Amino acid sequence: MNRKSRQMLVAACTAASLLAAGAALAAVTQTPAQPVPGALPSGSVAGPALRMVLSLGLVLALVGGLAWLAQRLRSGGHLKTGLIEIVSGVSLGAREKVVLLQVGQERVLVGVSPAGMRTLHVMQGPAATAPFASHLEAQP
Repeated sequence: MNRKSRQMLVAACTAASLLAAGAALAAVTQTPAQPVPGALPSGSVAGPALRMVLSLGLVLALVGGLAWLAQRLRSGGHLKTGLIEIVSGVSLGAREKVVLLQVGQERVLVGVSPAGMRTLHVMQGPAATAPFASHLEAQP
């Protein structure tokens, strides 16, 4: 599943969930035709305020859950687009990271920082198919 279809799926799920939550809240918060014994008087502000706070809490919990789900879907797996594949990436700081790219038969180690990108190492041929850790261990 590519990134665009995942985003569309998350957006559709978000819209459907918000519509369902709104319909459920509308059904629950309808005022009865006759007063219920022991209920707050109709002129009280506590009833509508409590419903509003509970509704807001439900919507915020729903949005938070959907954001968590979208993050889990987005971070799962490697990003593969055409000839370039992101094999791995490691964050080195708040704004710096190292990314290992597969470009055809070559693996390219790239440093990414606010100043730009810089090629750190290129592995060609059969060494490019071996795991990167074993390649580092083989170096003197």
